[in-house]
Amino acid sequence: MEEFQGTQCLYQIEKGYIKITACRSFDNIAVIPAEIAGLPVAEIGPYAFSSERREPPQGTWTALDRVGGEGQEPPLLEGLRLKEVRLPATVRKIGPYAFYNCENWERFYFYSSTNDIGAGAFTGCKGVNYMNVTVLPEVRSGLKDILFEMRQEISVDYYMERDGETSYAKLIFPEFFEEAVENTPARIISNCTHGSGHCYRYCFEGRELKFREYDSQFYNMTVVEREELCTDMAVNRLRYPYSLAGEHREKYKDYLNKHRVTGARLALKRQDLDQLRWLLKETDYSQEELGQAIDEASKLRNQEGLSFLMDYRHSHFKPARKKFTL
Repeated sequence: MEEFQGTQCLYQIEKGYIKITACRSFDNIAVIPAEIAGLPVAEIGPYAFSSERREPPQGTWTALDRVGGEGQEPPLLEGLRLKEVRLPATVRKIGPYAFYNCENWERFYFYSSTNDIGAGAFTGCKGVNYMNVTVLPEVRSGLKDILFEMRQEISVDYYMERDGETSYAKLIFPEFFEEAVENTPARIISNCTHGSGHCYRYCFEGRELKFREYDSQFYNMTVVEREELCTDMAVNRLRYPYSLAGEHREKYKDYLNKHRVTGARLALKRQDLDQLRWLLKETDYSQEELGQAIDEASKLRNQEGLSFLMDYRHSHFKPARKKFTL
């Protein structure tokens, strides 16, 4: 992997804080600093990363450690160039249309303190599939608002800091979309919502995620979503069971026990040997299911996973020795 070369920020000084108006880099990752010129970076300005801005961005550029050949300046980090954004805890506000039509943007790291979201800030950001959010004590999170702006399936690494300790949950918010359906005889148009993601995005009280409500949606999810996604959900909640009630734990376990081969296949696809070990420890694979998992590893050419599964089968399902009687 090439070394990350850094982000150069164009900024304006507001009343006691910094507003970022644009960024440029030779990379496609925007890492925003917590402080510039001795002031906290508290705002991402309107159209800061969008290529659709009507006027050139204004402000002062920060220094960049590395430059291109013959002092070449890096290009603006905007629109389709943007792949990843990392915000510090100091950022409170994201301005209107800040990421408008950043269609290739995939990964977003931020804190719950980023909770003032401008209109259309994430419009057109249909490529975001991963979020990493750290929830700070007694800070209203902006996660709910951001999730409602993005209707695609999103995996979320959810960290909670409290009393000097950090808790962790690995969550999934499925996709949803709305469709206008015309009832010609009645001369009315109705909006129909498809996908379980809409219900999952309502699992908040105010801006606080309620895990019991989140977990209660699982049955509905299994009815409308694909098997791999439901298996992923069950594995995530059982492996990282933050605030997981007993009744919901049993439902996740029951589903996973019926889809053990799918769970192994997902771990093998990702070459996640730790997850594969966890599955074999926490669930009882039959000899037939283990054989199917070995076949999956062979198809995927996952040699490490294949070797591990074959060793496991040998140690847990030893062939019976033949006895000869004279």
